[in-house]
Amino acid sequence: MTPAPRTGWLLALPPLLFLTLLLALPLTRTLAEGGVNLSVWQDPYFLGRLSWTLAQASASALIALLIGAPLAYLLSRYTVPGKALLLRLLLLPFVTPTLVAVLGLSALLGPQGWVSRPLGLDLEETPALLILGNLFFNLPVMVRLAYAGFSRVSPGLVGAARTLGASGGRAAWTVALPLALPGLLAGAILVFLYSALSFGLPLALGGERYATLEVEIYTLTAYQFRLPEASALIAGQLALTLGATWAYVALLRGGTGVPASGLPPARGAAAAGLWSLVTLVVLLCFGPLLAVVARGLLGSAGPTLAYWQGILADPETPLLVGNTLRFGLFGLVGAVLLGGLHALGAWRARSRFLDLLSLLPLMVSPVSLAVGYLLAYPALSATLPLLIAAYTLLGFPLVTRSLLPALRALPLRLTEAARTLGARPLGAHRTVTLPLTLPALRGGAALALATVLGEFGATLVLTRPEWATLSVGLYDRLGRPGERNLGEACALATVLLLLAAGAFTLLDGGEGEVT
Repeated sequence: MTPAPRTGWLLALPPLLFLTLLLALPLTRTLAEGGVNLSVWQDPYFLGRLSWTLAQASASALIALLIGAPLAYLLSRYTVPGKALLLRLLLLPFVTPTLVAVLGLSALLGPQGWVSRPLGLDLEETPALLILGNLFFNLPVMVRLAYAGFSRVSPGLVGAARTLGASGGRAAWTVALPLALPGLLAGAILVFLYSALSFGLPLALGGERYATLEVEIYTLTAYQFRLPEASALIAGQLALTLGATWAYVALLRGGTGVPASGLPPARGAAAAGLWSLVTLVVLLCFGPLLAVVARGLLGSAGPTLAYWQGILADPETPLLVGNTLRFGLFGLVGAVLLGGLHALGAWRARSRFLDLLSLLPLMVSPVSLAVGYLLAYPALSATLPLLIAAYTLLGFPLVTRSLLPALRALPLRLTEAARTLGARPLGAHRTVTLPLTLPALRGGAALALATVLGEFGATLVLTRPEWATLSVGLYDRLGRPGERNLGEACALATVLLLLAAGAFTLLDGGEGEVT
């Protein structure tokens, strides 16, 4: 018995309808609004924003590749204590709210940062903080995808090259690298896309000089009310995104690798390189998180609880926390229902097209979607259902991407055996399919909830004052001068980080992946 294609398409109808209403129609409306305004792409100012967006995304992808690929290769070739824990913890930056990373980088490397001040560094007028922010979020993605790519390379092939006289580096370059190249390129493309579509980082760290297209779209929409120009920018950005997404899906057709067993421990130069890269990745990916927590507990005169007392005494804090949790749970319910149906539909229909569609919400920025909603549904622009729908759209692809590989890995004979024993199709899925794929479903739900809790772009465009979330409260405090506001922002950021990490830990079944 094989999955029925017709049943798969029927299962996929609800998520396809949702994607049509919440993705296709708003983007079509955006394209129609901006398509005639081609003068935008002849304006040197906007061309400069495009050039900088591509440059910073390309630089981030290149640096992530140069750090992540060697580390992934060494992790795949040697026994490393704590390897599984490290790869697991590298999911934490992915679900960290954007503004938490902003505060962490500012605490370390800002004008009065703990690292920059003693060293006399002034990174405020440079793009360094933005590039480091991109690496914070996306270097873990590069490491994990590169590790999956190198895991497909049999250690025996590399060993054979060594026995023929090749050095360790030459064997890696001539044997392992070509075989793992699709995974490496897929990781680089994903880092490029996430960096190009980032909103919170360039808004907070780029300043006016280093603003990206995303920030420019938000400025044109929220402050200047120039929707035709914003729509034209989104149209160009979407064309770039779709091309890169197609390349990403094509590169991932080979699947993921299986880590080898019985690997030797790293020694000599391999051990030195391995632990140097591990230390660098840990500093880049976890240093900002520790800095946020510490900054909320330390004032200029030493340890203090004044910042925490300030946010606890603020009557707005319960509203921020309540809205964050309420909207996150509403979005989670929609994400699990639609994401689960989409994964089941793509699995049963054996459709690459449905597979590709599940990636599109991840590759379209929340700000661009929010602009599309303002154009397509102006009467709903300040309504709670539209905000929850936007959260659901951001979360359900993560459920699909986590659940679909687990469904494809199911041995078909198990459901066949259940059917031959008299179970109906629904009963067979309930008693066989669901238990076997539940860890993946929980992992996807954890990624979705943690992501939605810290969502910032769509919230900033679509929200109303009474719907302010922790991310909005953070952004508001960051806009106020003074050490106390910065300290309270770090305390709020710690609350948001704990909520995201707690939700991820509570729900995660150990299978949450984004591929």
